Parts: sequence; structure tokens; C-alpha cells
Amino acid sequence: MRLSLSGVILIFCLAALLGGCRKDNNPSARTGSETIDFRLDTLGHERFYLNQHRGKVVVLAFWETWCTACKSELVELKSLTAAPEYKGIVVAAVCNDPENIDDVKKITESLAIDYPVLLDKQAKVSKKLAISAVPTTLIIDQSGKISLTRQGYDAGIMRQIKKNIETLLAPDKDSQ
Repeated sequence: MRLSLSGVILIFCLAALLGGCRKDNNPSARTGSETIDFRLDTLGHERFYLNQHRGKVVVLAFWETWCTACKSELVELKSLTAAPEYKGIVVAAVCNDPENIDDVKKITESLAIDYPVLLDKQAKVSKKLAISAVPTTLIIDQSGKISLTRQGYDAGIMRQIKKNIETLLAPDKDSQ
């Protein structure tokens, strides 16, 4: 059986989609490693400095405007910012393709994102952290070390994210 050119293209596209662009060797975003410091502009024309959030748990969700799974994760992360048990954490969405600001605004407004949306122009921060797929979520602990890195998004990954945050916040609960 011979495949037509369109059949070959379809198989290639499906393989790329299903295989994703995952890489398990993420040298700069390894658990336990010190994260890089960065400054990014927000969609609200402010500046976000990572080092200003030292002492807090920081959740960074790397996403792109075309990514459906990313949008689902961004919505789910809103529940963290509203939940009393996660009080004091910092959640930020890092858009790796902010070339069309109007698209980024439309998406975040339609999703009612109420936490900072950071604009990683030319994906400079993503490259420094060796983010190789979207969505990718990094959790940075109170001392500035990467506590968790997860690529992709589903209910199981969100449970891992929440459990990691709860573990990081546990010492704070004991001191109250």
C-alpha cells in the first residue's frame, strides 16, 4: 500500500502532535537547582521581578497562545489564587509568544485570568530555563530553588502541583 503525500503529511503531523515536543533532560529547570533571576513586563504594563518574591512559593506557568492545554491549565491555576490554603503563593503565566498582544489580551480576558501575565518576548527566559514544551509549570520554593517542573497538563499533573505547594507551605502552617 502506498501512501499519498497528504497521507504522509497527516501521519507526520499526528506523530508530532502525539509525541509532543517533550524533553526530559531540562538542565536549567532541574528540581533542586537555583532558578535564574529575571524581569519581565506584564500585560498590565508593570514589571515582574522574580527576586522580589523570594520567601514565597512561586508558580510559573509557561504557555503559548495556540496551546489548548495551556489555556485549561491557566484556568485551573485561578483556583489556587482564590483558595485560602494557598494564601501567599505567587502565580504568574509566562507567555512565550506575546508578539500579538491583542491575542494575549483576548485570551486572558476570555479566561478571566486574575494573576500576572508575563510577556517573555523572544522566549528569552524560557530559553534560559531550557523550557522545551508548553505547557510547562515550575514551582519555585521560598529559597529560590526549583521544587517541581512538570510538562503537559492533566488532572494528575495538577494534583502533583497542588501537593508540592502544600508541602512547601506546611512549615508556614506550623508556625501560625
